[in-house]
Amino acid sequence: MLTPLVMVRLMLIQILAGNCPVPALRQLSGIDFVPSSYSEARTRLPLMVLQWLLGWLHARAEQSLGIVKKIGPRVLVVDGSSYSMPDTPQLRLHFDLPPGTKPGVGYPMGKLMGLLDLATGMFVSLLAQPLFWHDMRGVIELHPTLQPGDILLGDRAFCSFCHLAMLNARGVFACMRLHQRRKEKASGVSRWKKPTKAPAWMDVIQLALLPKFIDVRIVRYSIARRGYRTRHVMIATTLDEASWPDEKIAELYGHRWQIETCFNHLKTTMKMNVLRCKTLDGVKKELAVYLAAYNLVRLAMLKAAQEQGVSPDRISFVDAQRWLLARMLGLPGVGRLIVNPDRRGRSQLRAIRRRLKEYDLLKKSRSELEAERAAKQEVND
Repeated sequence: MLTPLVMVRLMLIQILAGNCPVPALRQLSGIDFVPSSYSEARTRLPLMVLQWLLGWLHARAEQSLGIVKKIGPRVLVVDGSSYSMPDTPQLRLHFDLPPGTKPGVGYPMGKLMGLLDLATGMFVSLLAQPLFWHDMRGVIELHPTLQPGDILLGDRAFCSFCHLAMLNARGVFACMRLHQRRKEKASGVSRWKKPTKAPAWMDVIQLALLPKFIDVRIVRYSIARRGYRTRHVMIATTLDEASWPDEKIAELYGHRWQIETCFNHLKTTMKMNVLRCKTLDGVKKELAVYLAAYNLVRLAMLKAAQEQGVSPDRISFVDAQRWLLARMLGLPGVGRLIVNPDRRGRSQLRAIRRRLKEYDLLKKSRSELEAERAAKQEVND
């Protein structure tokens, strides 16, 4: 009964419904199954099927629907984000616990490395990494996804001689925040020298194949808008000044923040901040379904933006998610999606009004705390 096609549909419904429990999924889908059967069928489903679905959705947005018109180079954004998962020995061994925690106190956490296409707002690829892996160990695994002529945006964690040289070898342009260890203060072309020692994520042979020098253009600009913590920004880029003047570089790098909004949709709106699967293979499949569901929502937003004559960023992500869930449940839904007002330039304080529950944080395992409480009770008696 739970064939691969049925399982893909059930997993997408589960994610679109806010990662609901399996018993709730049984009622939503109208299929009478037990949770153990669902878990077994999910185990049998090949991971490559879900990964293929992720790439197919992105190609569908670019080619079949004709929404994205090739008017310039493809701009991709790379970044990472963390997520939590159940505390099982297998997940704890692979992903590790956050700093300052121990088994029975905290939950394992992983790092998601995503590659986002700015034109569609859809994820091209993803990697599930252990928490303490450096970002560079993940981004080089995404390099085969890049094409000559692409522009890669990233924060300062991805800005290094080795990374920019590897991108140059692929014909990929870089636009990244200058690393804090670099001492460049003014705009202009700077010649970077190859380091004598290979970084931890690269072996000696790879370092030897890199050129001795690369020329990197430094762009410095100021931000006067309210709500921005950084006032002066230094950008390292390999884009030429003739086609990309400083003003365009500043505007281009400003789009890097879009991936933060996308991660917020995944983790907060779609509840990806806490996963449910208890095995490593299950976590990878759950993440793949999350991004497939996210790309489906973005696909619905692109279609609605084209039909309603507005920018895709104005279409409500939550409304598109609800419409897609209704359609997958066999309901008509409302095809005209909500258009958010243009709130550019708005700034809000990072503070919450509603008070949280006043419970103590768990700093020891429950067994240790219960033993301490029992010992105190014996002393009092």
